[in-house]
Amino acid sequence: PLAAPKRVGGARRAARAVRPVRAHAKKADDVEPTMEPLSVSRRVLGLSSVLGAASLTTDLVFPTPAEAKKIVSGYTPLEGFDVTYVFHKTGTMGADDWYKNAFKPFLDSGLHSGEVGGPETGAAFKTVFNVVVMRGREAENETVAVAFVHPKASTDAIAKFFDDKNPFWQTGRDEGWLLGPLTNFKTTPFLARGADPKTGYPPQWKKGSGVLVASFGLKIDKNEWIPAFTSPDSDKLHDAAGIYTSVASTVNKGSEYDSAFKAVQVFHTFKNFKQAVAFDAMIQAKQPPFDAVAEITDNFQGQTYEVISDTNFPEYFPQA
Repeated sequence: PLAAPKRVGGARRAARAVRPVRAHAKKADDVEPTMEPLSVSRRVLGLSSVLGAASLTTDLVFPTPAEAKKIVSGYTPLEGFDVTYVFHKTGTMGADDWYKNAFKPFLDSGLHSGEVGGPETGAAFKTVFNVVVMRGREAENETVAVAFVHPKASTDAIAKFFDDKNPFWQTGRDEGWLLGPLTNFKTTPFLARGADPKTGYPPQWKKGSGVLVASFGLKIDKNEWIPAFTSPDSDKLHDAAGIYTSVASTVNKGSEYDSAFKAVQVFHTFKNFKQAVAFDAMIQAKQPPFDAVAEITDNFQGQTYEVISDTNFPEYFPQA
């Protein structure tokens, strides 16, 4: 999962259990310290109301009272680590052969050998402690994507390796497992929905789970957006769509993404790939409530995937 050990980045506090959106929080969490009803703007209240109204008009199935007890609600703040998210097309090779012959050997031995990418990048790769691999499931020229989770100090070196100008990627084109450009995002997670209460971080992603990676410029302040994103009505909408965990991150300078506004990237994880595609289609078509969401976002970009693997490397977890 897009997760980190409890002590990552020198954080002194223990990981917190998922909490209600109106819970009090420290200013250091980079969220509103209090979220009493009167402190939320009418714009956010309006968006939350639209989410609730849309629940009645969209083709979604809501949980029974017994199931509702398990609905994902509230959020857990995250801090102290970055995610490098990279994707590209595989040409005629496809995801299966790419994973078996090109990526899996790197994941099993090259990642922490220190040999890949030379001294600078090799040292940065050695700090990676979680890797999620995904596939796009297109009939032809399938997309593959990888999310590397690592300390902030490694971000620039890892991003440099994934610069499309790196001669290594021409080797991939010559060998047939890379077609077209390589796209790279540098992000910093700040909250998770559906965290494991035992760890405070997202649960392990299962093979076959669906994923929607949504990137967008945010026309309102991030701390104003959080109450709407984590509101009870939003929880119902996400639950009905099959989303069991979400991670929201800031999109940092150096990412291959353009917006006139500060950008956010959300990884939504679904029970299956079909659900991810359906949710993305609703957003792209601006079906309610996403017609209202479109008014506060800019340059929405979404990619849908199926999880191939989610691998933790506990021995490389950063220590406080």
